[in-house]
Amino acid sequence: MSFEKKKRGIIVLDPGHGEKSNPHTTREGFYEGTQNFILASHLRDELAARGFEVLMTRNSVTDNPELADRGNLAGNSGAVLFLSLHSNAPGGDPASEQYSRVRGAETYYSISDPEGNAPIARALNDTVVRVMGTADRGIKTRRLPDDENTDYYRVIRASVASGCRRAFLIEHGFHTNPEDSAFLQSEECLARLAAAEAEVIDKFF
Repeated sequence: MSFEKKKRGIIVLDPGHGEKSNPHTTREGFYEGTQNFILASHLRDELAARGFEVLMTRNSVTDNPELADRGNLAGNSGAVLFLSLHSNAPGGDPASEQYSRVRGAETYYSISDPEGNAPIARALNDTVVRVMGTADRGIKTRRLPDDENTDYYRVIRASVASGCRRAFLIEHGFHTNPEDSAFLQSEECLARLAAAEAEVIDKFF
């Protein structure tokens, strides 16, 4: 590990879910867990080229660690950023006429430091919207129903509890939408998205 990489800081990337978790409904053979692993691999390489040390919660596409272990890796490694990568699906009846029409990117950030986290979330989400050509569903926080002072998503919660408050979860469009999923199924598009996200991270860190 070079001195320069140490100086830039450690980033933990969390490709959401496992290998064949959450199939794309628009085309057989594609899964949220697999496509986000490909995206994370490209983002890892882009960040490493910019001098960051990057750790992955899944080092193999077949890995599927516990949610708490994913978040804990950030604090335990002294990371400056924890980023969980996902794609979305709407609630409701998959047979509904509206089900496949829902699209767009949204980014969740930890409530542990909203003033510090919101600008990063906004920049990341704007970039995903621009590169994917999808709708902007906004930047958001989500809290436990019975505890408004605690983050809802366990990976974010574990990251913060272990010491890394720069914790985010990006929903990269909907794998149930034809336009969003077509982008996510293209490795060339994922590589382009990774490069754009790396530029945002590079500017903030």
